[in-house]
Amino acid sequence: MNNNRYILLTFRVFIVTMMMFALQSCFQDMGQNPPFDFPEQPVPPPIGADGQMFYMDFDDDYVDFQSLNEATAIGSPGFAVGLKGSAYAGAQNSYLTFVWYKVNATPDRAGLLVIAPKTEGAPADQQNNRTSGFRLFRENAGGMQRIKANVGNGEFDAWVDGAEAADIDPTKDTWHFIALVFTADKAILYIDGEEVKSSDVAISWKGCDIMSIGSGSPRFNEWGHKSDNSLIDELRIYNKALSEGDIKAKFQGK
Repeated sequence: MNNNRYILLTFRVFIVTMMMFALQSCFQDMGQNPPFDFPEQPVPPPIGADGQMFYMDFDDDYVDFQSLNEATAIGSPGFAVGLKGSAYAGAQNSYLTFVWYKVNATPDRAGLLVIAPKTEGAPADQQNNRTSGFRLFRENAGGMQRIKANVGNGEFDAWVDGAEAADIDPTKDTWHFIALVFTADKAILYIDGEEVKSSDVAISWKGCDIMSIGSGSPRFNEWGHKSDNSLIDELRIYNKALSEGDIKAKFQGK
């Protein structure tokens, strides 16, 4: 089977800690005579005081509730019972920065959320340009599943690897809260409200043009971090670097 099922979002990103995702609208007057009466688009909700700019709850659809646009589903990703309502259900050869995550250790490694540039000149299954963007993923660590991130600053990459502190036990039927935060000069990984690792790196968005959810493909698959059979729920992206206190409060549901 080929790895051809996923969710892709096209986007534009600006400054170090702010991300803006733009999905193109088809509702525009093309100059017909008489003019075509295009459907009126709903007005997107304003960005909240907390800076939330992107929110997918995966309740039986792939709508971003901040832009009111729906991501294009390639293949047939599904849904399952989530932490709140439904959740995105990963499957073999399918794939659609906060997420609620219930790990499935099969396969033994997978991508969670990736925004990365293309590896020019490399085959589709050998994409691994880590000079910009980020790669949030998991892989086997002595029977545990270790959550890691890799971040590019425009020239080289840095690892956000908390070792044992970032391990999740796949034998336990538990939801985990994962957050990846970018400040002006750091990348910080949190699991269940606790910081597990920070690295000194200023992220660059050079060449980044898509976001994939539930897989490293199509931009981070050379090392086998492809589709994820795990469950993902309540994906949120903010336009500012939230503090450790903010992270703890959101983990606790406050």
